Amino acid sequence: MTFFLIIICSKHRFLVSLSINNQLNNYFMNTVKEAVATEKNPKTLNLVNEVKTAEDAKKTAVLEQLEKFKPTPILSADERIERIRHFDALSERYKFLKNKSNDLKMFDAGNDKTNAKVNLENAQGFKFTVQNSNVIDKVTATMRAELNVLLIEAESEILTFEI
Repeated sequence: MTFFLIIICSKHRFLVSLSINNQLNNYFMNTVKEAVATEKNPKTLNLVNEVKTAEDAKKTAVLEQLEKFKPTPILSADERIERIRHFDALSERYKFLKNKSNDLKMFDAGNDKTNAKVNLENAQGFKFTVQNSNVIDKVTATMRAELNVLLIEAESEILTFEI
């Protein structure tokens, strides 16, 4: 007796048609079962999951880009006035930090390393004075670094602020 075996694999898009007899039937059926088992192999499934994950990441990125250009609702007059007040407070903060940065630069420019003095005072009135030039250099370097961080933050808030 002769059998016809047709194998269709949609994943790889091919078609195999075989004419076999009874003795070869068992061999081919076992081969087909093994092929189906390898199709369900976790490695293959992982590749499919990775492709789906990559596609989801691309979709998420596109949606995030679309959200950036989403029109904002029209604000009332009171809301706009509040935002202007908020912006004024941000701009005052930036100006204050910029002035302090300039003051520190002037201190560094006028420092002759011999007569410089740094005074620290807490809320209770306790005072501490430092005259060592190495300590003053380290303190001013730390102050300069912190002021730069604060200035960058304040500037980015102003640049990204929407009225």
